[in-house]
Amino acid sequence: MKFGNRLKKARTELNLTQEQVARDFFITRQTISSWENEKTYPDIASLIKLSDYYHISLDTLLKEYSGMKEYLEKKNVEKALIPVIIILAITNFSFLLYFSY
Repeated sequence: MKFGNRLKKARTELNLTQEQVARDFFITRQTISSWENEKTYPDIASLIKLSDYYHISLDTLLKEYSGMKEYLEKKNVEKALIPVIIILAITNFSFLLYFSY
């Protein structure tokens, strides 16, 4: 079962609406929908809260689903690239200044 389906199943088994969960998490209903439809994924802090809220282990919540793993790895790569992008931007700016004279 996919991550989004697990979330939805956990929510519906507790007879909760997306609106109720969103209110308890201080987020929008659209965010809950996005997680359940796997358009986006919750951050690690939200995953832990979801696990507690739905009374299911993180292992069960994430088990056998590589989409979440790939998403988290992509986020880590994006964070690692930020310093490289900054250095490249500074280098480009320096070249522009140097060659504009």
